[in-house]
Amino acid sequence: MKEILKNYISSMIFIAIWYIFYTNNNYFNNFLFFDITYINFKINTLDIFNMLITIYAIVLIPFYLIENEKSKARIIIEYIIKKINNNEYKINNEEKNSILAWLVKLFFAPLMIMWISSNLSDIINKVYYWYNEIWMFFKSFYYFYNNYIFITIFKLIIFIDLLFFTLWYLIESKHLWNKIKSVEPTMLWWVVALICYPPFNWAFDNFVWWYSSDFPTFWNIYIHIILNTIVLISFWIYSRASVSLWLKASNLTNRWIITKWPYKYVRHPAYIAKNISWAIWAFPLIFINIKNLDLLNLIIVLLSISAWWFMYYMRAITEEKHLEMDKEYIEYKKKVKYKFIPKIY
Repeated sequence: MKEILKNYISSMIFIAIWYIFYTNNNYFNNFLFFDITYINFKINTLDIFNMLITIYAIVLIPFYLIENEKSKARIIIEYIIKKINNNEYKINNEEKNSILAWLVKLFFAPLMIMWISSNLSDIINKVYYWYNEIWMFFKSFYYFYNNYIFITIFKLIIFIDLLFFTLWYLIESKHLWNKIKSVEPTMLWWVVALICYPPFNWAFDNFVWWYSSDFPTFWNIYIHIILNTIVLISFWIYSRASVSLWLKASNLTNRWIITKWPYKYVRHPAYIAKNISWAIWAFPLIFINIKNLDLLNLIIVLLSISAWWFMYYMRAITEEKHLEMDKEYIEYKKKVKYKFIPKIY
């Protein structure tokens, strides 16, 4: 019981530090905590965070009774005590992985919780208001597609993707076969991953700009529906990759080598699917610049898209460098030879 109590208290200390930091930091306070509406019910995301922390604190008690292993938070605290008592003490791999794992969790968990709450609100509201305008499905399919079908499906796909990542950041257990084998040890590769998320992606966006639209409008109704449906299919593949990872979905960590669809055919299905969507999102602006013979703006748009494509290409490369530390991944690469496109590359 004493060991379980040490695990529990250690984890709660880290959660308390995380909570104090995010609720007292002006930037994150404004970014993470805001009102969202579920039909006629309004709630602040801070209330959602408080509710989840309470549930998490309760669930951790039986969790550590079952898990019966030294927690990563406890490993870190014991390392700090050793370092204080002996300044020459050298950190070992278990301690380093524990520190990096908690940094991953503390950075990504708040983002995932905020996004998943917001997406769920959008889905519920859209489905609820379908009822009032269902007649528009027959009168103006274009209107109904734009305002309900696309948005609802898109948000649902993103919600499913976020759900699996959120669960990982909250749950790690040998009984779920999702224990961390290793965490990315290289600072440069951390930068490549973090630059794709707030607040770092905003800084990168100020440098290269962002010329895509989450829901591009095309001049022809049929082209509009076809291309935006391709976007949905691409994001479905993106989300399906996370579903295949199950509770092993994560950033900057290796927890298990997955070989199921779509990883059966390419090693980085999520990245190529997202990049295809971004390209389609930018099509209207590309076409306008071509039509207006605005070569300068066309080059700027293409360079911006290329910069974001390159960033996700680098994420794939850096992830592989990390995963190649695992012999299972080396064997997986021999079977799945293509990074992004089957039979091509």
